[in-house]
Amino acid sequence: MAITLNPLSNDGLERDGALPDGPDPRVQHGAPQDATAGQLAVGRYVVAVGGPHGAAIRHGSRAERAHIRPRGTPVLLRPRLIRTLFDRQAEVAAVLSAIDAGIPIEITGDAGIGKTALLRHLAHHQRSAAFPDGVVYLQARHQSFVDLLQVLFEAFCESDEICKPTEAEIRRVLHDRQALILLDDVHLVQHELEQVLDVAPRSAFAVATRKRTLWGEVRNVHLQGLPVDDAVLFLEREIERPLDAAERPAAAALCAGLGGHPRRIQQSAAIVRERGMQVDAAVRLMGAGGPLPMLLASLDDKQRRVLLSLTALPGVPLPAQHVSGIAETADLEPALLALTRQGLLVNNSSRHQLAGGIGDQLRRIENLAPSINRAITYFTAWAERYRRSASHLLDTSEALVRAQQSAADARRWGEVLRLGRLLDGALVLGVRWGAWATVLERCLAAAKATKDRSAEAWALHQLGTRAVCLGEPARARALLSQAAAVRESLGDAAAAAISRQNLEFVQASIVEDPDDPSARGDDDLLGEYLPPATALYRPVRRTSSAAAPLAVLLLAVIAALVFLARADLAPQSWTAAATAPADTAAAAPADLTPRPQEPLAAAPPVAPGDGPSAARAGILIFTARPGSIAVGGPTRLCYAVDNAVRVRIQPGIGEVSPASTLTCVRVAPSRTTTYELTAAGRDGQPVSQQVVIIVR
Repeated sequence: MAITLNPLSNDGLERDGALPDGPDPRVQHGAPQDATAGQLAVGRYVVAVGGPHGAAIRHGSRAERAHIRPRGTPVLLRPRLIRTLFDRQAEVAAVLSAIDAGIPIEITGDAGIGKTALLRHLAHHQRSAAFPDGVVYLQARHQSFVDLLQVLFEAFCESDEICKPTEAEIRRVLHDRQALILLDDVHLVQHELEQVLDVAPRSAFAVATRKRTLWGEVRNVHLQGLPVDDAVLFLEREIERPLDAAERPAAAALCAGLGGHPRRIQQSAAIVRERGMQVDAAVRLMGAGGPLPMLLASLDDKQRRVLLSLTALPGVPLPAQHVSGIAETADLEPALLALTRQGLLVNNSSRHQLAGGIGDQLRRIENLAPSINRAITYFTAWAERYRRSASHLLDTSEALVRAQQSAADARRWGEVLRLGRLLDGALVLGVRWGAWATVLERCLAAAKATKDRSAEAWALHQLGTRAVCLGEPARARALLSQAAAVRESLGDAAAAAISRQNLEFVQASIVEDPDDPSARGDDDLLGEYLPPATALYRPVRRTSSAAAPLAVLLLAVIAALVFLARADLAPQSWTAAATAPADTAAAAPADLTPRPQEPLAAAPPVAPGDGPSAARAGILIFTARPGSIAVGGPTRLCYAVDNAVRVRIQPGIGEVSPASTLTCVRVAPSRTTTYELTAAGRDGQPVSQQVVIIVR
């Protein structure tokens, strides 16, 4: 349960009752480390960030746990009132009808067609007063599923402590809320967006997407261009003078030729207005290419620099300060105003963003590399300057995360790691853990590319700590074990101790009561396949003190027999693959096309004193569930391995976590396919197993 450092930061919102922005007193802004230090509560744990070796987990006292309270209702987080909504009566009626029926609404259409205008209209519609818990409008933009749930949670709850709620806690808080929730510019896949809708089942949702994402019990409202009469009225408003009788036929022809598209009409009106032309003369001048080529050709140097700077970070709205820093040009306010009036920029709450389609056009006609490089350099230096201000870093995190992506694309690995280090604390304490995972994955790739083992261990440690907090024990165990092993190989005992400390919380969190049927989940599939040696790690019911020594002796004998069997059967090279079971292979013609074997990264050497059983990998289970699907249908490849440090699934998946508990990855093969899992232990000897997914 949580509150962020800069709560509910969303461009253009009217924040009725929202907390003030500014430095958070719960964060140590003067921390001696690279970036902001502080702590947050996650369930029964407290996570401290900002230390030189990464985040550290400890048990929290009752006083340190979150004390959550609901915000006063109605919560009103609305965008500015739109002055005129041309046409759209039928679309508004369809939306209101769906709301009355309790059906979610998805509004689709091209960029600039009017999706945001419709949501702004709904936010202030008189029917919105019927929702006792208020109206919440959010710009989803680059928000991940995890972060969007967090922002929704923060809209209705507040806390004196910085804390991270679980998904179950978020669902519990939002389950009975009755609010109108408007999500603009959503880029989630279907199952993620469906989960967002399910988290608040008594609320009404209207989401705007570029292409249709939702199917089933959803009302889709697809926006087309304006009818000619309304489009002409819109053109007349934008040229800021009445049309004379001679211009109206040309205006109607222009609007029809542009398909009634509001953004293109706005750009055409800018040509008429700025050049003082008649509409028919402007139509002849623009020709078949429309207004955009003509507008871009007329840019002065400052205006061109502004557009190129914003194209360097596509889709990210920036204040004038950052635009000026990337463009390396001062006094850009007149240029920003002119570009907004021409329909090339969208201005929202003093932040500027390219209008839809402008970036695509510029990428075709301009060399963007210099602007992208300037953006990477500028934001790395800016983040360095504000490295101890979590509120500044969090407020600018969208741009910083995008700059890190640009640095990764350009293989500027130093900036990738530096931006990741600087953003780390702010994203953790700001509870933007979706963005945090993205940043860490890029840091891990950069560390591997530069062979920086210390940075690799740090990224593994942070990812593993995140997995502990999110209740992902298999992933957490694999990542933290790797981090500790790398740190120990580097002789960094203090760092390794932190990783081992966090690893203890994984082991403590997976103990289950074997007598509780409700605790049985996917992990219990392993019970069908686990060799007896692995049973040593599963909970055992205690019977009596007299029986215990006999049970231990029996298990030790079984473990020894399993080790001997594995030693005889283990393949001797990566190219030796286990043969698919005869009954599975015969069920359908499998895809057995030979595939080149790509070696995995070298496994760490066996430590002195380790026996062969501790170093050799084993495959506990590798199965498809279901093993037969229709064309286009998804399934899961589920696996668990023992003593593995490197695991790969081919084709099309690559390296995966060397998890010892059941772990599944989604696949959707287009034809019957043979998948092969290959695992290697510290002795470097691989073992392989195949499974066939039949596509009907």
